[in-house]
Amino acid sequence: MERGVIAALARAAADPDLFTPAQRMPSPDCYARHVVYADPAGRFTILSLVWMPGQFSPPHAHQTWCAYAVCDNTLTETEYAFDPANMKARPLHTVERRAGYCTFGEAGLDQIHRLGNAGVLPAVSLHVYGVECGRVGTHVNRKVDAA
Repeated sequence: MERGVIAALARAAADPDLFTPAQRMPSPDCYARHVVYADPAGRFTILSLVWMPGQFSPPHAHQTWCAYAVCDNTLTETEYAFDPANMKARPLHTVERRAGYCTFGEAGLDQIHRLGNAGVLPAVSLHVYGVECGRVGTHVNRKVDAA
Protein backbone atom coordinates (compact mmCIF):
# COMPACT_ATOMS: atom_id res chain seq x y z
CA MET A 1 0.00 0.00 0.00
CA GLU A 2 2.79 2.44 0.91
CA ARG A 3 4.32 2.52 -2.58
CA GLY A 4 0.97 2.97 -4.26
CA VAL A 5 -0.04 5.85 -2.00
CA ILE A 6 3.31 7.62 -2.44
CA ALA A 7 3.17 7.21 -6.23
CA ALA A 8 -0.37 8.61 -6.35
CA LEU A 9 0.62 11.52 -4.09
CA ALA A 10 3.61 12.35 -6.28
CA ARG A 11 1.41 12.49 -9.38
CA ALA A 12 -1.23 14.57 -7.61
CA ALA A 13 1.27 17.01 -6.07
CA ALA A 14 2.67 17.75 -9.52
CA ASP A 15 -0.76 18.85 -10.84
CA PRO A 16 -1.02 22.66 -10.61
CA ASP A 17 -4.82 22.43 -11.03
CA LEU A 18 -5.36 19.87 -8.26
CA PHE A 19 -7.01 22.22 -5.77
CA THR A 20 -9.99 24.52 -6.14
CA PRO A 21 -9.59 28.10 -4.89
CA ALA A 22 -11.60 27.12 -1.79
CA GLN A 23 -9.16 24.26 -1.08
CA ARG A 24 -6.32 26.82 -1.06
CA MET A 25 -7.95 29.17 1.45
CA PRO A 26 -5.80 29.86 4.51
CA SER A 27 -6.93 30.50 8.07
CA PRO A 28 -5.41 33.31 10.12
CA ASP A 29 -5.42 31.26 13.34
CA CYS A 30 -4.11 27.80 12.41
CA TYR A 31 -3.26 25.82 9.32
CA ALA A 32 -6.45 25.20 7.34
CA ARG A 33 -7.78 21.74 6.42
CA HIS A 34 -10.00 21.28 3.37
CA VAL A 35 -11.53 17.99 2.23
CA VAL A 36 -10.46 17.17 -1.32
CA TYR A 37 -12.04 13.69 -1.42
CA ALA A 38 -13.84 11.43 1.03
CA ASP A 39 -13.94 7.76 0.10
CA PRO A 40 -17.61 6.68 0.10
CA ALA A 41 -16.63 3.42 1.84
CA GLY A 42 -14.90 5.38 4.64
CA ARG A 43 -11.46 3.85 4.01
CA PHE A 44 -9.59 7.14 3.65
CA THR A 45 -9.91 10.92 3.35
CA ILE A 46 -7.78 13.29 1.28
CA LEU A 47 -7.22 16.85 2.50
CA SER A 48 -5.40 19.96 1.43
CA LEU A 49 -3.63 21.73 4.29
CA VAL A 50 -2.84 25.40 3.83
CA TRP A 51 -0.04 26.78 5.98
CA MET A 52 0.52 30.49 6.40
CA PRO A 53 4.00 31.63 7.48
CA GLY A 54 4.58 30.74 11.13
CA GLN A 55 1.81 28.12 11.36
CA PHE A 56 2.91 24.75 12.78
CA SER A 57 1.24 21.61 14.05
CA PRO A 58 2.07 20.51 17.58
CA PRO A 59 4.34 17.47 17.90
CA HIS A 60 2.17 14.47 17.17
CA ALA A 61 2.02 10.83 16.14
CA HIS A 62 -0.85 9.34 14.16
CA GLN A 63 -3.66 7.03 15.18
CA THR A 64 -3.98 5.77 11.59
CA TRP A 65 -1.77 5.37 8.55
CA CYS A 66 -1.15 8.64 6.79
CA ALA A 67 0.80 10.14 3.93
CA TYR A 68 1.54 13.63 2.72
CA ALA A 69 3.08 15.49 -0.18
CA VAL A 70 4.25 19.09 -0.32
CA CYS A 71 2.54 20.78 -3.25
CA ASP A 72 3.48 24.46 -3.02
CA ASN A 73 6.58 26.04 -1.48
CA THR A 74 8.37 24.49 1.50
CA LEU A 75 7.39 22.99 4.84
CA THR A 76 9.65 22.39 7.80
CA GLU A 77 9.44 19.04 9.59
CA THR A 78 10.93 18.14 12.94
CA GLU A 79 11.12 14.41 13.60
CA TYR A 80 11.12 13.01 17.14
CA ALA A 81 11.88 9.79 19.01
CA PHE A 82 9.54 8.70 21.79
CA ASP A 83 11.19 8.23 25.19
CA PRO A 84 9.04 5.79 27.21
CA ALA A 85 10.97 6.58 30.41
CA ASN A 86 9.51 10.09 30.62
CA MET A 87 6.65 9.60 28.12
CA LYS A 88 7.88 12.50 25.98
CA ALA A 89 9.20 12.99 22.47
CA ARG A 90 12.81 14.02 21.98
CA PRO A 91 13.63 16.04 18.84
CA LEU A 92 16.01 14.25 16.47
CA HIS A 93 16.39 16.67 13.56
CA THR A 94 14.64 19.33 11.50
CA VAL A 95 14.54 19.30 7.70
CA GLU A 96 12.99 21.34 4.90
CA ARG A 97 10.45 19.53 2.74
CA ARG A 98 10.22 21.15 -0.68
CA ALA A 99 7.45 20.85 -3.28
CA GLY A 100 7.34 17.29 -4.59
CA TYR A 101 8.41 15.62 -1.33
CA CYS A 102 6.16 12.65 -0.43
CA THR A 103 6.12 10.33 2.58
CA PHE A 104 4.02 7.61 4.21
CA GLY A 105 3.72 6.67 7.88
CA GLU A 106 2.11 3.93 9.90
CA ALA A 107 0.07 4.52 13.05
CA GLY A 108 1.94 4.60 16.35
CA LEU A 109 4.69 6.37 18.25
CA ASP A 110 7.49 5.41 15.84
CA GLN A 111 6.88 8.40 13.57
CA ILE A 112 6.34 11.50 15.67
CA HIS A 113 6.73 14.81 13.90
CA ARG A 114 5.89 18.51 13.85
CA LEU A 115 5.11 20.09 10.50
CA GLY A 116 4.76 23.73 9.57
CA ASN A 117 5.68 26.74 7.52
CA ALA A 118 8.90 28.51 8.54
CA GLY A 119 8.98 30.42 5.26
CA VAL A 120 7.56 33.73 4.11
CA LEU A 121 5.09 32.41 1.50
CA PRO A 122 1.96 30.30 2.05
CA ALA A 123 2.53 26.56 1.60
CA VAL A 124 0.07 23.84 0.59
CA SER A 125 0.31 20.11 1.25
CA LEU A 126 -1.84 17.13 0.33
CA HIS A 127 -2.61 14.60 3.10
CA VAL A 128 -4.24 11.18 3.01
CA TYR A 129 -5.48 9.62 6.24
CA GLY A 130 -6.83 6.10 6.74
CA VAL A 131 -10.08 7.23 8.36
CA GLU A 132 -13.50 8.27 7.19
CA CYS A 133 -14.03 12.00 6.69
CA GLY A 134 -16.13 12.52 9.82
CA ARG A 135 -13.33 11.19 12.04
CA VAL A 136 -10.40 13.23 10.68
CA GLY A 137 -10.63 15.74 13.54
CA THR A 138 -10.70 13.08 16.26
CA HIS A 139 -8.94 9.94 14.96
CA VAL A 140 -5.82 11.15 13.13
CA ASN A 141 -3.42 13.13 15.30
CA ARG A 142 -2.19 11.98 18.70
CA LYS A 143 -0.49 14.94 20.37
CA VAL A 144 2.75 14.08 22.15
CA ASP A 145 4.54 16.22 24.74
CA ALA A 146 8.05 17.15 23.69
CA ALA A 147 11.04 17.08 26.05
